[in-house]
Amino acid sequence: MKFRYFPLLLSLAAASLAAVNFALVPIAEIKPKSISESSGIAKSRQFENVYWTHNDSGDSNRIFAITLDGDPIQTEWAEEKGIKYEGIEVGEATNIDWEDISTDDQGNLLIAACGNNDNARRDLAIYILPEPDPRYAFKARASKRVDFHFPDQKKFPDPDNKNFDCESLFFAHGKPYFVSKNRSEAPAKLYRLDQMDTSKSNPATLISDFPLGGQATGADATPDGKKLAIITYTGLWVFIAPEGSDDYFAGESHYRPFFAKQCEAVCWKDDETLIVTNEQRDIFELSLSDIPAFTPPGLESK
Repeated sequence: MKFRYFPLLLSLAAASLAAVNFALVPIAEIKPKSISESSGIAKSRQFENVYWTHNDSGDSNRIFAITLDGDPIQTEWAEEKGIKYEGIEVGEATNIDWEDISTDDQGNLLIAACGNNDNARRDLAIYILPEPDPRYAFKARASKRVDFHFPDQKKFPDPDNKNFDCESLFFAHGKPYFVSKNRSEAPAKLYRLDQMDTSKSNPATLISDFPLGGQATGADATPDGKKLAIITYTGLWVFIAPEGSDDYFAGESHYRPFFAKQCEAVCWKDDETLIVTNEQRDIFELSLSDIPAFTPPGLESK
């Protein structure tokens, strides 16, 4: 569906002016200094009050377990010995622009190695690892690497179509999904990974697109797959999927603009509450009731 981008920007600006208390206030700070640029966050489905995060590109192959108070969760013996918290090393994995993290319904963590600023990468991948218990584990191992690609990208790099960067991974309905981080006025694209063959690069299935009015930097779905949250640098979107469909962009849309530093991660605390982190180690909490319904101009009849 075609749309005019300038009216969308004006509409988003009006939404910003109408919003109350749209400067996000942190509820806590991520305390470990080794977490220098929180680029993804996921709530554990195995352990209570455990949230997984990781740094942006340039870090080693490691993940971190924290609480919502920002405290690190580390092995008991390390804590007793006063060892500095450095996260959990992930073996059989290479950190090439890790951008998001998610959990599945089988007790695994999924790490998205798909940052692609220059639209030149041919090695996009998801690492899948059994979720470790952070109270006992200081190392973990990826059990599977699944390579994938966006079949609508035809050039590597593509200087005329910089819309294949991706910083948003979520898991729903038994499959991984992606949301593109576009560097143009084009709408963000929603993809689903239908094949998980470890012997080849798997094509991601394009589902639909939507004019977010900003660059998607993180995403997460509720465990039942009914609600999708997408964070951009300037706002938070929530989509409620139509009954029996995974085309979230065809469902009910909500939007909350905000002012904060570089926010790149979002996850659901519960069905009505969202957690957001930024690269400056702040932790924010937003209620779904504070994110009003919003439909971009030109999509009112969807």
